[in-house]
Amino acid sequence: ADLVARTVISPAELPVGVVTAFIGAPFFAVVLRTTRKTLW
Repeated sequence: ADLVARTVISPAELPVGVVTAFIGAPFFAVVLRTTRKTLW
């Protein structure tokens, strides 16, 4: 995530938490949706 944060916006530093949130939130939503379908 740090490498992505440094290369996406070269002159400015992007916080690693922002990159992690953008990648992790959709992944978490997909995992939550698939586990709910199999649970019910």
